Amino acid sequence: MHRLPSGTVRVFVSPMAAYDAVSLRQLERAVLVPEEQRRARVILRPPSRDAFIAAHALKRLVVRALLGHAPSFACEAGGKPVLAGDALHFNISHCDSHVALALCGSAPVGVDVESVPMRVSMPQVMQAALTASERSRVMAESDPERSFLIHWTAKEAYVKATGEGLARGFDTLTLGAGAGPLHLLGERVAAHSLHCRSAREHVLSVCALGEKEDAVQQVRIESVICSLRGVEVLHSR
Repeated sequence: MHRLPSGTVRVFVSPMAAYDAVSLRQLERAVLVPEEQRRARVILRPPSRDAFIAAHALKRLVVRALLGHAPSFACEAGGKPVLAGDALHFNISHCDSHVALALCGSAPVGVDVESVPMRVSMPQVMQAALTASERSRVMAESDPERSFLIHWTAKEAYVKATGEGLARGFDTLTLGAGAGPLHLLGERVAAHSLHCRSAREHVLSVCALGEKEDAVQQVRIESVICSLRGVEVLHSR
């Protein structure tokens, strides 16, 4: 049985700079299951392939440590990955610089991590990802790219938590601009709590679903490294 207090989300973030080619191949062979190995082999871009391997190794090693046995994963009807036979909710994300895993024992959770600087041109994605008011707000910021990534990752984390994924247009969600905790607005927006961290090399957002009285009260972020020995915590906050 997992050991996550109700109202707590644990987020494990692992920097890709901590891995070399040898350690990644070891993780791929020893930790990933054959289907994940097959999916990794068809990813042509090396940084994306390496991040895929690290993210799925992180998922398997952390969940195995929490459960005390090898986990079994499945997919919901909409394609969202779930942990078979256990109420532990999880979600993974990866980019060129970092991989992330979010876990919650009491509510569906989504996480998104994106590298800074961005790999794609911001103007190309702003039109589809942001509302008109958000675009104006982002461009008025002193660091528009980082502001855009906060908006992007917040929306991505939310649709991953709900299981809607890309079926939910990001222009139907608006990041609240008022004081107080971050939150998303729009039609058919489920009750949720949202947390964002902006670091030097990445921006990360995590979203947990639930009514206000069930809202997540604590988000614990831990920087870790994966190896064949398991998961080593570097620091937490």
